[in-house]
Amino acid sequence: MEKETLDSFLSIQGVMGVALLSRTGRPYFYRSFQDLDSRQQQALTQGLFQVLETMPQGFDYFDFQFAEQRVFVYPLGAEWVLLVAVNDDLVMPVYSLAVNRLRAELQRDTQKGLATFRLFTSQMEANPNTTRPTATRPSSTSTSGTSMEMDTFMRSLNRLCQMTTGYLGKAVIVNYWKAARQEVLQRQGADAELLNQFEIERSGQIRYDGPLTELDESQQRVLRDWVLAFFHRCEEVIHDFRNLIKSAELRL
Repeated sequence: MEKETLDSFLSIQGVMGVALLSRTGRPYFYRSFQDLDSRQQQALTQGLFQVLETMPQGFDYFDFQFAEQRVFVYPLGAEWVLLVAVNDDLVMPVYSLAVNRLRAELQRDTQKGLATFRLFTSQMEANPNTTRPTATRPSSTSTSGTSMEMDTFMRSLNRLCQMTTGYLGKAVIVNYWKAARQEVLQRQGADAELLNQFEIERSGQIRYDGPLTELDESQQRVLRDWVLAFFHRCEEVIHDFRNLIKSAELRL
């Protein structure tokens, strides 16, 4: 896993911290998880692996409330576990895209990912009195070479459409998706031409009509910007829209 991949993930709105835990080796905690002392970190690691032993094989993830954060737990094989701490600012569809990419890259080369986590945590440990920097969005030329399946994105996108329709209605969300697309196209120009390959249907669902089966880093970034632009429009009408979406996700 490249440094840019973790930088990009930490720039996602609502992501507060990450940790890479090992069943037998040293765990690596970064950002909000570093507020825990060594005893708390050890107890958290041991407790999670005990819980994972009771889980059926093949489950995707689980989450729990820890202090004032929501923590997602993603197994990476039998030895490693990825933790992500988030707050209430999280936009779930945007986060889902990013965390799926991060997980895929960690699973493809866990040792390289471990080296990246070691680099990040060692920098913070070497300067414990410095203010933790706010992650910034990497430039558009930064790529990690990590792809994700178009089908994965479309499932997440249409799940968001389904939830949003219940609050704003089909006609409204169709207009919002179109307006959000135009906003991104005006801002990014030819870099966002991919968006024209998506058909926004009157039913409120979205269909992809292009040839791509996988999305590279730059294409995923364009799609994240489209989802965020859509979300911002929804929030202009319903200020607590994120909380409503989270509640709907729990009911689905």
